[in-house]
Amino acid sequence: MSSDSNNPGVPRILIANDQEWTARSLESILAAEGYEVIHAFTGRQAFDRALDTRPDLIILDSQLPDISGPEVCRRLRAHAVVGWSVPIIITTAGSNGRSRVAEAMEAGAWDFQTQPFDGPLLLARIRTFLQSKAAFDASRADATLDSATGLYNRRGLALRLSEIWADARRRREPVTCLVVSANQPELAGALDQAEETAQSVAHALRAAVRGSDAVARISGLDFAVMAPSLNHDSALRLLDRFQRQLAASKGDGGIPLRTGIVTLEAAEGVDADQLLRRATTAVDWAASDRTVAVGD
Repeated sequence: MSSDSNNPGVPRILIANDQEWTARSLESILAAEGYEVIHAFTGRQAFDRALDTRPDLIILDSQLPDISGPEVCRRLRAHAVVGWSVPIIITTAGSNGRSRVAEAMEAGAWDFQTQPFDGPLLLARIRTFLQSKAAFDASRADATLDSATGLYNRRGLALRLSEIWADARRRREPVTCLVVSANQPELAGALDQAEETAQSVAHALRAAVRGSDAVARISGLDFAVMAPSLNHDSALRLLDRFQRQLAASKGDGGIPLRTGIVTLEAAEGVDADQLLRRATTAVDWAASDRTVAVGD
């Protein structure tokens, strides 16, 4: 049942293993339970596919040909799209000595399994892990991340904004707010197309921003970037990186955008919420494929 398709309601499991026999063995165990299986054969591919397909559970071999399973796990835990909510199991065909188990656990794995696999026991663990993830996902509406894109939601952005603004005031440095809107009349009611557009914009924003920047989905097709220590010219360069990334991912660059930019010194008598409102207002003024800058 190996598949790259999107089957609503069917848990999706990513297997990263470069040994064909082991991968097929795992797939046969999982397919019997009706799970959707996605394959990766290197650590880099496992990382990329995890971000692109957003699996419900990940099984990583500890000795992938380029990046070790624990290192891939560590990188995924540090990324907002996967974070700490997705169960990760690390497997090995070699020794399961104390040091290897400890390495996997310290990297953020939920479990460490050795080959040959005990099918019924492995499935029991997977069912428990998936139930835990489902419970977490159900409560995520009250959390700080947008479940569809892995970006901050409005609540998450508000919390992060207070930290960024306070730090910028102490340093007397500028803060830039960039708001991007892909809302178009033709997308009204076209939920699948709108969600595909949202995913494309989110992916391009993540690729364009710095690690210190806060990126949020503030409504359906509206996104905000809060960038500390970034002046207006640098913000324009960030916007250019984002637009080039989006054009490359779409092939034809065919997503009309409205953007607004506000850059202010944090020491001014304006708070973070006002900064976001100013940038959002600038978007409302902008026509498609146009940027409006205010307050800089």
